[in-house]
Amino acid sequence: MGMCVINKRFVILILIALSVVVTWYIESGRQEVSADLRSRLEAELAQDSTFPARPVWWDKGHRIGVGVIPDGSNRDSDARRVCSLMLKHGISPAEVEVFDVLQIQNDDEWVQVGAARCE
Repeated sequence: MGMCVINKRFVILILIALSVVVTWYIESGRQEVSADLRSRLEAELAQDSTFPARPVWWDKGHRIGVGVIPDGSNRDSDARRVCSLMLKHGISPAEVEVFDVLQIQNDDEWVQVGAARCE
């Protein structure tokens, strides 16, 4: 019985290690998106009243967090709109996370209200 528990723990540790290695490998292969391309995307987002503020953060340009004024609904569709802009600019694969901008400004709380993968 004791041997079975040790083997399960070992297998779980191996799986965790593999997932970390695979994630690192995928991320290391991505080229950082240029500041110029980020600026162009931000300028397009600024023309859309759905996104009242500059993107709240970028991660290598392949993952972006944007803020919206909450209306109580799921905002995955807004994330998909940002995805379409990213794909238009050749940024793929990418991820978009949508946050309640009022919560960030007022309480410094990051409440995610939508997300999408851009592929």
